[in-house]
Amino acid sequence: MIRREETDGWFLINQNDHAAISGEIMTFWGNSTFSIPDPREEVLFAIRNHDNGWLEWDSTPKIYPETSYPMNFMEMDFQDQEEIWRRCFRRYSLEHPYASALIALHFSRFNQKIIDKNHGNRGAQRLKTEMNEYIQNSLKINLSNETNNQLPNRDKVNLRLVQVGDIISLALCHGWEEIEIDDVPLSYNGKSLKLRLESRDGRCFRLTPYPFSKPLLHLEVRGRKLSQKTFRCDEELRQMLIEYTYDKLELSIQH
Repeated sequence: MIRREETDGWFLINQNDHAAISGEIMTFWGNSTFSIPDPREEVLFAIRNHDNGWLEWDSTPKIYPETSYPMNFMEMDFQDQEEIWRRCFRRYSLEHPYASALIALHFSRFNQKIIDKNHGNRGAQRLKTEMNEYIQNSLKINLSNETNNQLPNRDKVNLRLVQVGDIISLALCHGWEEIEIDDVPLSYNGKSLKLRLESRDGRCFRLTPYPFSKPLLHLEVRGRKLSQKTFRCDEELRQMLIEYTYDKLELSIQH
């Protein structure tokens, strides 16, 4: 769950809705400077569905004990993350093996950070092995236990496009004032550059250089605006979410 701060509470956005917006944004990726994703539909499917494993979690969210705020995705313990990440790349693995491999690659980077911090984390090691086996079988490549540098260039670019779509959507959903995104692919020939995303109000954003085919993107993400910030327990949060209907947050990206 994404926790966007409001003056009198939160605007809570489900991870799957954030992913849907990232897919909508990247639908327009490509112009005279930036290459269109290839294979386009599978890459867009991966971007649009990269957080599908959060559906179950977001239906029964928890509070973060240290603050009593609704728990966001960065505050979860690994046991919950492990189950979610596994669902994310397994749910569509039969129908969309290439897209699912990109999703597995996406989450393998986060999992590697946990391994690096906690070398004895058996769950993270086990998940790494499972993801690597799936990636190798789907992409017909060999991966060592230590690095994903053996990825073919096309797959490296497509993984980065998944990551870039994710980052742009996160910035919009959180209402960040500015962010720079490094190593953004221009094409499949190895060229890349840095993007800069800026906003004065957390709703209207400017992106330079501009990678989209439309000069202005109008976007809507649904969420629930809660009128309080802290909660006594998980059940109080869940009950309030049941009582509140979904609203829409209007966003835009332009030159």
